[in-house]
Amino acid sequence: MPIEPIPCAPGGTGTPGDGCCSPSIASTPLCRADGTAVLLVVRSGCVACGGPAPTPTVVGWIDPATGVLTPGPAPADVGPCDTLACVETVCRTLCDDADGDGQPDTTYSELWCIRADGSAELVLTYRDDPATPYVPLAPVECEYGCPETETFQLCDDSGPFLRRYTWLNGTASFLDYALDGATPHVISGTVGTCPAEPECESPTTPLATVGLCLADGSPIAVLITRDCDGVATRQGWVHLLTGTYSAGAPPAGTVPCGEASAVGLSGIVCDVDPDTGAVLGLVLVEYHYAPDGSLADVQLLNAEDGTDYILQGVLRNCPAGDEVPEQDLTVLCDTRADGTSVAFLRDWRRDSTGLVTGYTDYTLTGTPYVPDPAGTVGVCQPDAPEPCQAQTILTVCRCDDTDGDGRADAEYVELLAVDCTGALTSAGTYVCDLSASYTPISPVSCEDPDEGAGPALGVQARRLELAVGTSWTAADYAALRSVTATAHTGDGEITTVDGTTTLYRGESVTWAIDKETDAALTGPLTITAAGGVVTVAFTTGVNLS
Repeated sequence: MPIEPIPCAPGGTGTPGDGCCSPSIASTPLCRADGTAVLLVVRSGCVACGGPAPTPTVVGWIDPATGVLTPGPAPADVGPCDTLACVETVCRTLCDDADGDGQPDTTYSELWCIRADGSAELVLTYRDDPATPYVPLAPVECEYGCPETETFQLCDDSGPFLRRYTWLNGTASFLDYALDGATPHVISGTVGTCPAEPECESPTTPLATVGLCLADGSPIAVLITRDCDGVATRQGWVHLLTGTYSAGAPPAGTVPCGEASAVGLSGIVCDVDPDTGAVLGLVLVEYHYAPDGSLADVQLLNAEDGTDYILQGVLRNCPAGDEVPEQDLTVLCDTRADGTSVAFLRDWRRDSTGLVTGYTDYTLTGTPYVPDPAGTVGVCQPDAPEPCQAQTILTVCRCDDTDGDGRADAEYVELLAVDCTGALTSAGTYVCDLSASYTPISPVSCEDPDEGAGPALGVQARRLELAVGTSWTAADYAALRSVTATAHTGDGEITTVDGTTTLYRGESVTWAIDKETDAALTGPLTITAAGGVVTVAFTTGVNLS
């Protein structure tokens, strides 16, 4: 202030004769509907010093990521970031009738954005790749079509309350409740996120851990409280699909969602044509275990590239020369610098002497994997509520004596699990293609006790004459090799899997095996003398040794 104040001249800035003009200013960051931040450029008009300031106007906006100025008004979807940003995202799986038959045949996913003002918006619809949008043709109800719910805590002018969303067949709705989860709540004023409180004014600040799932795949949040001294205490957990709260620790079997640590792999086996013995492909058998350690699922993988494999014949140990002994697979864990652990596959390569010459790493789904260079790689270690999981599954062919003659006459597979301590336990017995379990009657060696000499077999000749009204049935005779029915003095009847037909007088019909590998002629086959005498000539196999 000068010693003797002088009134400002019109158009002056305090110094006589000078003009003034308000500068342009940039706002604090705002957000567009897609979450992109923008800065608004605001300018006030030129005024005389001491005159009333005019209303500022928006003359353009800046993208902070690029620094580019776009002249003109702000985009129509600009608003406060805490209102437009997603405070939570929800992914839902639905069904579509793609072929118009009224039945679900395709699943697709919806990604919903829950904003701070309590509104829900559908952001993305896709099938396998979120980068490729999917437009459902005819959404239908399916096992995923039951109502799905999720609960969020929001605040209005009266304080905090609960908003419970429900999704059904692509439509979102919600109901508001008091914090007890049962009393209806009436909105008062503006809905938004709840203001943060100083930690020590709230000595039991609630925290929630997400990303955990129950054994059935349901997502949960574990509620933890932290006092003013920083001590955290686990109070209970919330089922995120129902909003139900349970005190205490989560149930046994709770793991990080999507964790695939309970996976075992067999050695390489062969897909073999049962008739010719030709090797149709090299197969890895991947075993998935439930939280209780039981076998939950089996998947076949191409041993050469890790892709899904479709079985063409039966699974057997590879014949000499067809196996791949120079490579083997091991499940290892990559313990990263932040303490997290990721299970992956290491495919070892060996030379003809068995020495390791290199290896390639893959994820458990068969895609390339690069361990964290700042981490450590080693044998996966189980947690303390978690059991020692199988690291490797061995597939061993076994033989069974089903007829009690001391010789092998049936094949089956036994799965042997090697856990993280090296202990070997049986994981079950199955038919050779692993499509069903198998209970052996009398396990025996697969080698012939007579050093490869097969049993001496013979064929017993048989012939019966059927009087009118009597029948002969194949079910009464084991190891049938051939059957011939002849009608002599009248018609007969023959019943097979195709139904009943007439055996005309003077007609003769024969059935017989046509390959040495055929064990027996199978029915149903019944021959009846309907209007006259019918003879049945047949042969059965016998063991002469």
